[in-house]
Amino acid sequence: MKCTTGKNSYGSKSFAEAALIDIHIYRNFPPDQGPQDIYQCGYCGDWHFTSKSTSRNERLQEMIDSGEMRRLQQARRWE
Repeated sequence: MKCTTGKNSYGSKSFAEAALIDIHIYRNFPPDQGPQDIYQCGYCGDWHFTSKSTSRNERLQEMIDSGEMRRLQQARRWE
């Protein structure tokens, strides 16, 4: 379903969260840039990214804190 907001839509919270992680890996965003969290849209009911969140997605934050995100970004450069 296409959302009237024009944002990419994800049908479930878990799918949106996985996509959020993937975009940080593949676009090599520094921790404080790019989308920071996901939210359920009041218009379409699907899930979208937001860069205006007051906090970072918990799973994304854990990956950044543990160094896993950096390792995955570095590995991506070797693909």
